[in-house]
Amino acid sequence: MCKPLLTLFTGIALWAQPSINTAGILNASGYQNKLAPDTVFVIFGSGMGPAALVAAPSDYPATLAGTSVTFTPSAGGQAVNARMVYTVAGQVAGLLPSSISPGTYAVRVSYNGAAGAAQNVTVVARSFGIAAANSAGSGPAQATIGNVNGGLSLARFTSGTTSFGGFTWTLTPAHPGDTLVFWGTGGGADPANDTGGTSGDQTAAGGFAVTVGGRTITPLYAGASSGYPGLWQVNFTLPADIAPNCFAPARVAAGGEVSNTVTIAIAPAGQSACSDPNLSTASLARLDAGGSIVGGAFGLVHSDAVTSASTTTQEFASGAFYKWTATEWALGAGLRPALGQCGVWDRTVSGGLDPASPATGLDAGVRLPLSGPNLAAGVGLARTTVSPLGSIYLLNPIATSLSAGGTYSLSGSGGADVGAFPAVNSRMPDSFTVTNLTSIGPVDRTRALTINWTGAGFDHLLIDVDSTVSLGGGNNHVVTITCDAPGPPGSFTIPATLMSSLLVTANGAIGIYAQPNPVLFTANLAAGGQIDFGSFAGERGFSKSFAVQ
Repeated sequence: MCKPLLTLFTGIALWAQPSINTAGILNASGYQNKLAPDTVFVIFGSGMGPAALVAAPSDYPATLAGTSVTFTPSAGGQAVNARMVYTVAGQVAGLLPSSISPGTYAVRVSYNGAAGAAQNVTVVARSFGIAAANSAGSGPAQATIGNVNGGLSLARFTSGTTSFGGFTWTLTPAHPGDTLVFWGTGGGADPANDTGGTSGDQTAAGGFAVTVGGRTITPLYAGASSGYPGLWQVNFTLPADIAPNCFAPARVAAGGEVSNTVTIAIAPAGQSACSDPNLSTASLARLDAGGSIVGGAFGLVHSDAVTSASTTTQEFASGAFYKWTATEWALGAGLRPALGQCGVWDRTVSGGLDPASPATGLDAGVRLPLSGPNLAAGVGLARTTVSPLGSIYLLNPIATSLSAGGTYSLSGSGGADVGAFPAVNSRMPDSFTVTNLTSIGPVDRTRALTINWTGAGFDHLLIDVDSTVSLGGGNNHVVTITCDAPGPPGSFTIPATLMSSLLVTANGAIGIYAQPNPVLFTANLAAGGQIDFGSFAGERGFSKSFAVQ
């Protein structure tokens, strides 16, 4: 089901002149910017091909419907002709031959004799991209399970069936001990695969390793898949004691490069659906069917931004009722690791809007009343629609001090989308100090990072370490390490194996926030039914910027 790569990509537009979007050259399955020999790539732009998509025959010619793509070495030398997979005005895809050498290349698209401006791209020995269910390299993986239904099985949150290509496919979460297959492209040079063959297993030669839920697994097979040029597969077996998780983060490392991060749904042995602390089985089934979930997330925050010269304190309350797709949920709330664990989130942020941002903010009324210690009577979170996401709720500044802790109540009278909900109570932490904050930064990505703290009145810490590199044109490459650390014993270490995922940049930052366990609530939807979850939590913590070396 995953083999015809051209079925993974859509996005048709008609323009007049060949032009490549900024950072618009990507691995076709993982959507990372680095390419490798024997990789199917996709280019987004305008005026690059005909109005209607034209797909190549199986031999992938150098020119297709007037479109061709060349890779010219920046250091000088003969241009390399890509082999065309498909072409349309706003998007083309091609195959890099295995003969191309690593280096920097100027990529140029030509259409009907007109050549557009070139854009540089880096070619490395290996840069595997995992195919995802959203066809854009993020969210749940488009992974098959080899020991279920003869391999005609897709990893999903809940169980079911679907028909495709004349076969009946089993839909099921993976289970400990299952053998899975990641499909994708970018495994590295394999001259036999240029024409659809395979040279066999390259696990050892490429140093392939799979990481799922923090567990490192040596693949059973990592190599080109016979039958389709550029298509690779990585077969691996989940450990028998791996922790169940609807959104277990997974990636593949090879040749010193790390793939995109996807998620795998893992259920306990014998269970037909994975289990998530925030979502019911019905909600997960709705995500499997292409539907959305609706949830409310609200917080009361005391935040100290620390520099070498000063500390700036902010106190505010904010939140919203959002509608998420499966990909958005997996990238955001769903990708938060289990207690005591960390996950890595690698993505491109375009125009300031993160790909994990939910599709829609819902209207729950003009204001949401808030009460608690030192708050004036009648205050509340006011609705605003300044955000491109729709309605969000904000009280900033909060015009009081949250530093003493205490219990606060949030309620709602209802609006056009979300109905009323009774008061829900949550505590602010009584105290919290990061005792080694002054020694954090600049950060060495080759070494483990330890955070030490003291305090009371909280259950766990949320730790985010960000690294950002500008790609130009309003696009940023962002890698975040997210950890959920238990409140005691007062120390947590992010291992060097995860720190190495960060980007080398002057734009790094850390956020460390102590939080009681969120209090959950529910509310009716105006269109019928209820929200899938609602949460309210107080948190206090620190943020600091630094360079990542």
